[in-house]
Amino acid sequence: MWNVLKATERTVGAALRGRPAWNSILWQYDGPMGMECRDRVQRRAATEGRPYSSIDRYNGFGGVKNLIIGMVILVGVVAAQAQSGDVNLDRLNEAARAITEGQLPRAEQLLNSVLTALPNDADALNLLGVVRARQNRKTEAERLFRRVLASSPTHLGAHINLSELLTTTNRSAEALPILISAHKLAPDRSEITLKLGLLYAEKRDYQQALQVLEEALANKPDDVATLRALARVARATGNFEKALSHLIEARRLAPQSPAVLYDFGVTTLQMDLVLDALPVFEQLHRDYPREPAYLYGLAAAHWRKGNTAETTRLLNEYVKLQPREPSGWYLLGAALLRQEQTAEAQAALQRSLNLKADPDTEYLLGVSIDKLGDRAAAIKIFQKIVQARPDHAAAHAALGTAYREAANYTQARKELERAVELDANDLRANYQLGLVYAKLGEKDAARKMFDRADELRKRQHDQERVILKLIDPPQP
Repeated sequence: MWNVLKATERTVGAALRGRPAWNSILWQYDGPMGMECRDRVQRRAATEGRPYSSIDRYNGFGGVKNLIIGMVILVGVVAAQAQSGDVNLDRLNEAARAITEGQLPRAEQLLNSVLTALPNDADALNLLGVVRARQNRKTEAERLFRRVLASSPTHLGAHINLSELLTTTNRSAEALPILISAHKLAPDRSEITLKLGLLYAEKRDYQQALQVLEEALANKPDDVATLRALARVARATGNFEKALSHLIEARRLAPQSPAVLYDFGVTTLQMDLVLDALPVFEQLHRDYPREPAYLYGLAAAHWRKGNTAETTRLLNEYVKLQPREPSGWYLLGAALLRQEQTAEAQAALQRSLNLKADPDTEYLLGVSIDKLGDRAAAIKIFQKIVQARPDHAAAHAALGTAYREAANYTQARKELERAVELDANDLRANYQLGLVYAKLGEKDAARKMFDRADELRKRQHDQERVILKLIDPPQP
């Protein structure tokens, strides 16, 4: 994630050994966080009567799951700062390097010494906030970042740090205005614009997300992270062709990136381009055999291709790795159901439901129970689903079929007509509704439904409706 860190360490090391260091690393950074803008550093240098050098005032940290990781980027000529005799500036530099190296007690000691002399030094407070975040003392970190912004409203680093802290503590709504302010302070910083676009997407404000992300891409046209974010927004709005076009460009720029390949595989699966998705997931699983997301993706691709036995084999591996992931048990249950292993399917589906309530899983459980002969129990499940989800076409079809087989033609007609209304391409619903019309003596209506069912049969197999559930991508 922080691909510039090693280069930073080499630069700082060179400066400490007396060799010239350089400032260009400030502009090479392309991670999800930003850095304090150079103008601020130059202004402080001018105020203190010394040459511009020494330290980039931004100190960012990013969230990976529940772990906050501090990363500090050092910039400047260390020799110049030594000549200036600025003891506090030396301590800030040393504290920043200590944070980079994970020496948090040393960094805290140095920052406290600066704050003893300069209690309101915004840069020292911001760095101390990063230390507190890394120590998982999030409340103190937030208080420090807010204190910086109260006294220095244009402090870009504190804006970004606070927004990231709020995001990693599931307070994205509070993070959004902070990040908007950061974007106004540095509108040309593509990593800030990207983060803002992602926050809008998280809020499902896709129109605003698209506008901001397109701005980010204009600032940095070859940015793979922005292309992936644009693809994510396009998928969320159902524009899969646009998503695919972004990912094709991302693959051109980063052909071996696992993250890009995964997004490409997921998108092509959603578009039923199985022959494109399958080799991608095969490659990912071959390169990372213990990564659950790639294993699940490969199983899903085999499911879409109709390789049910291979799907079952892969999902049995997956649920061993991720026993508390409901999607794995759900798709395993669907695969077992397709293979007529009904009792095993019922057990897998029930396990999925024990982890997370879900109408699609309940529907397949009802199908498995019906296959095992307990029609009354199956009807109760289907009734529960259509009450909770009136738009669940397959549940209406299953319920209507059960009513028809119980000779309750009035209720069967009601449920099956609703199923066809919701999904005109449901083969079973069309055929079953034809049977009901025939029983009710409506021959013309019955013939129409049978003709429609024959047309659909030529294009698809009569199989249970299974919604392919996608899981979260692996964390970087």
